[in-house]
Amino acid sequence: MAKYTTKNLERYLNSLGRNIVKKARKNLSDANKGGGNLSRSLDFKVKRKGRAFSVQLFMADYGKFVDEGVKGAGGEIKTGRHAGSYGGRRHYITWEKRRKDSPFQFGSGKSSGSIYTGIEAFIKKKGIKGRDRKGRFITNKSLAFAIVKVLWIKGIHGISFFQQPLGFYWRQAVDKQGLLGAVADDIITNIKKAI
Repeated sequence: MAKYTTKNLERYLNSLGRNIVKKARKNLSDANKGGGNLSRSLDFKVKRKGRAFSVQLFMADYGKFVDEGVKGAGGEIKTGRHAGSYGGRRHYITWEKRRKDSPFQFGSGKSSGSIYTGIEAFIKKKGIKGRDRKGRFITNKSLAFAIVKVLWIKGIHGISFFQQPLGFYWRQAVDKQGLLGAVADDIITNIKKAI
């Protein structure tokens, strides 16, 4: 049996993965969240198993929380810039362009690791110095506690940095110029080889 070429399909799938990752990085950067571990962790791989192909997309574990947001517990913040009552409801826009509530919630146990550790590392990396009501500097640990309390109550809006390019490039893929065009080119090449 002759070996069929899938060169155009493989080239298209590599381009698809590369474009999704590139646009996701740009979205992170546009949201002032680029250049860090999450941005560097974005990657893709085209895999072939028999006659089937797949594009695998990778990111750091916490990327799903940035992408899809995290619901807060709701409640009241009594003082400070965020004073007020909050319901804690948070949403994101899916790759299908639908507004959807975040599937994640603080305190649900679906996360590995402590948010305090991540917030403290962020504070240290950015050189943020917190102050109390009297203007005195507070420790990074105290600042992290205050930030986590606000996040816990309000939640975090998802920025759909990954959902948006996934949907955009998927819609392009199912267009006749996209994925089907690459398959058609391979079929034509294989027919010409057989003649």
